Amino acid sequence: MKKIKVIDLFNKISNGEMPKKIIYNSYMYEYEEYDYFNKYIGYLFDKYNVITILNDTLTIIEDTPKEDNKIEKIKDYSIMTTMGLDGKLQKRKISKTWKLEEIVNKINEIIDKVNGE
Repeated sequence: MKKIKVIDLFNKISNGEMPKKIIYNSYMYEYEEYDYFNKYIGYLFDKYNVITILNDTLTIIEDTPKEDNKIEKIKDYSIMTTMGLDGKLQKRKISKTWKLEEIVNKINEIIDKVNGE
């Protein structure tokens, strides 16, 4: 669920984003196509003077869960993939040095921040 202002809902609609369900003033409105206009916006216009509610807050109900786009941490960095002289990918075992370990740890810290962990 996401809270936005009524005017922001109208901006979303003008940009082609149509939330499926909204809650305003304890009533749930569902999106249904109706002659190039949708019913819940029509209901809002019929029930309220829209000019007076533009700064009011409503809730968008998101039916579809967001995808989990988390970045995976580096786990094993003892094998490196390189491009050989012949243009083919080759896997080589490398020795773990303290500098490489420090770099990998920093990268993993950045990944944690990006993932919000």
